Order: sequence, then C-alpha cells, then structure tokens
Amino acid sequence: MSEQTVLVTGGNSGIGYECARALAKAGRHVIIASRNRRLSDEAVRRIAAESGADRIEAMDLDLASPESIRSAVTALRARNLALQSLVCNAGLQFTKGPVLSDRGYELTFAVNHLGHFLLTNLLLETLAANAPARIVIVSSGVHDPKRVTGMPKAKIGDLETLAATGNASRDKYNGGLAYVNSKLCNLWFAYELARRMEAIGLGGASRPIAINAFDPGLVPGSGLAREYPGWMRYVWESVMPAMASGLTRFVPGISTAEKSGSALADLVLDPRRGASGARYYPSHTRWCETPSSDQSYDAGRAKELWEASIAMTGLAAGDSPLLHAI
Repeated sequence: MSEQTVLVTGGNSGIGYECARALAKAGRHVIIASRNRRLSDEAVRRIAAESGADRIEAMDLDLASPESIRSAVTALRARNLALQSLVCNAGLQFTKGPVLSDRGYELTFAVNHLGHFLLTNLLLETLAANAPARIVIVSSGVHDPKRVTGMPKAKIGDLETLAATGNASRDKYNGGLAYVNSKLCNLWFAYELARRMEAIGLGGASRPIAINAFDPGLVPGSGLAREYPGWMRYVWESVMPAMASGLTRFVPGISTAEKSGSALADLVLDPRRGASGARYYPSHTRWCETPSSDQSYDAGRAKELWEASIAMTGLAAGDSPLLHAI
C-alpha cells in the first residue's frame, strides 16, 4: 500500500499540533496546512526531532481565501499523494467584530465553515480514489443548547445575515455566538456531506469514507485565544492549561491539548472509526459515539447551508461530485 497521507489544517498549534504529532508517531505522512508558514515550519521541526519521523511537512493554506485553497489543492494533486484522511481542525474566534474576509464574509464563518466546505469538496475525489478514507471535522459541544458551556446558545436566522455577521441579527456583534454558530454549521455540513455521498453511492462498504465529527471539549491553550485581548490570552494560554491538566481526570468536558489532540488523531487511526456515514464523538462521553444536538439533525437547514455555501465559495461544475447530488 502507498504511504498514507493525512492533511491537518491548523496543525501548527494546540489540538491540531498534538494531532499531527500523534499521526506522525503512528507512521503517517503528515501535511500541516496553515496560513502561518513560520509556525508550521517550527511545528514540523519539533515533531520530526521528537518522533524521528521524516515524512512531515508544511504547506501554505489560508482558509479565508478560496484562491489559496484552490492553489493548495492543485499543488497536492500534482504530487499524486495517497491522501487518505483530511482533518478539518483550524478555527477562529473573535471578541470584537465583525472581522470580514476579502470576500466580505464574517471571518469566523468564513474560516470555520466555508473554507473547510470548499477544501473538502475539492479533495473529495482524491480521498475517494485512496479509500478507505476519513474526513474528520472538528466541531464543538458548544453547539448543543442542552449542555452548560458558558457560551451563547446557537441561533441562526437567514444565511445572508449569518455570512455577514456570524450572528442571527445585524444589530450587535457577538463573537462567542459567531463561534457557536460556526460549530453548528460544521455538523450540518458533516451530515449533509454524508447524505450526498450516499445519494451518489460514494464511499460504499467496499471503499468506505468515514465522516467523523469531533468535539475536543474545553481545551485551554488550544490557540483559540489568539484574537483575545492580552490579559485574556495570557490566562487562557498560561494559567488555565495547568488547571485543565488536573480537572480533566474528573470532568470529561475539560481537556488538554495533548489529550484532545490524541483523541482527534484516533478518529483517523482507529480501525473501529472507519465505517461510511457521519458520526459524532464528543468529549463529555470521552469520545464515544453519541448523538449531537437535535438542531444539528435539521436536514432542511443543512441543505440550505450547503446550497448557500456553493455560491459563497464559488464551487463550480467539475469541482466536486456532490455539487448538486440531492
């Protein structure tokens, strides 16, 4: 079998770094893709030095830019790699905004959802050609209004407002809500992706493509605070990780970057997690499969988001076999 390649977005810090580290130790050819090449190169050097793995590398990828995504995919295809897994891990969260992408979309929504939507669709035929394959989508337990998370409850109105503000209203920006909404979108995307693949017979039992949605839990030091004010960033990155190391033994919803990153890598490596279809693995069950929120199974909204995302990303005929599968 050809060397198994895994692309990890946002693999230069936090959970993504620990995931890339675990995958490299397991012998996978790992590509860390991010917009910060300096940090990615540093992550590659650290992982290679620690694990002795020489098949880990960095590549440029800005998930807010369809042009960057297309350029990265073109470069990957040209190398004819045996890409068998895609880990959609990169994410942003803001406290002030809305901050907009070059195309005018609220940046949390643009990176956390739209960028991964486009990347996955563009790489889908490559993944299918190397099946059995896996697509791992990092969501969050904050999407579920029944869970106590300290975050706003997901609220999505019309998708035009969502794309412009990340919120359900244009009146006032709430960065926490924009993040929560993007995590619900991740699950709508995962389940709609599975439905469309099944509709065209892609990822059958003989050549499965698993879609594993993941909730890392509350992970201080994960990198999400990069846009926070200085004092909040310090607490998140320097004070809370030590607390989490102690609490995670007793509180399943609290974790460390190493622990969650290892669990994320497990969704690529574990033979028991490779069946076709979409499944959800949250931290509060210690990453055992369990249903996500009721709202996340709204097939009507998921289809609406899919069709809107096609237009927002410029996905065109020939880009994906799923363009209008349903």
